[in-house]
Amino acid sequence: MKNLFLILLLASSNLFFGQKIISGEYEMGLKLSYNASNNMLTGYFESYTGWDEETQNPRFSCIFYIEGKVTGNKFTVKTYYPEDKKEDLILGTVEIVNNKTIKIKLPEEHGGCWNVMHFVENPKFDLEKKSNWIQIRYADKAKAYFYKNKSDQNPSKIYLVKGDAVCIDKIENGKAFCTYFGKKVSKGWVNVAELNKI
Repeated sequence: MKNLFLILLLASSNLFFGQKIISGEYEMGLKLSYNASNNMLTGYFESYTGWDEETQNPRFSCIFYIEGKVTGNKFTVKTYYPEDKKEDLILGTVEIVNNKTIKIKLPEEHGGCWNVMHFVENPKFDLEKKSNWIQIRYADKAKAYFYKNKSDQNPSKIYLVKGDAVCIDKIENGKAFCTYFGKKVSKGWVNVAELNKI
């Protein structure tokens, strides 16, 4: 009887609290971070398609930032291009299918996304690599320099430009230890004041 009671209790607690989003790299260019201390989800989608031989660059891009409070297995998020939050803001929904799968649905597409990924069709994303990120933010200044350590006053030669997204492991002394996934992966400390507020 005790075992049956425990099983029912665990089942009901899972229904009540719902599934949890795992921070990490998801398929097709999606990165998500879930902070359990404030139930905030932050993320970044970046994907490209087509190839222009003349410019040697992809023809189409789909890039947007994601932020929202996790209030259950299905909740509202804000999505927007980092450099154009006011004009590009689209409210959408994130649905937690299970601990390793989520869906994102938008009522309309961000610029360029129609040629890359149809978010109006509620695509599904599976976790590919788990991480310990507590936030994902983007550079909110023209340049945001990396520092070798959190107390360093002298910046390195590596910097973010406005709109570049970083995945943050920890924040200490006004600096965030983060990873930037560009042509090369860069790690280091960045001033929190030079990143967007969430």
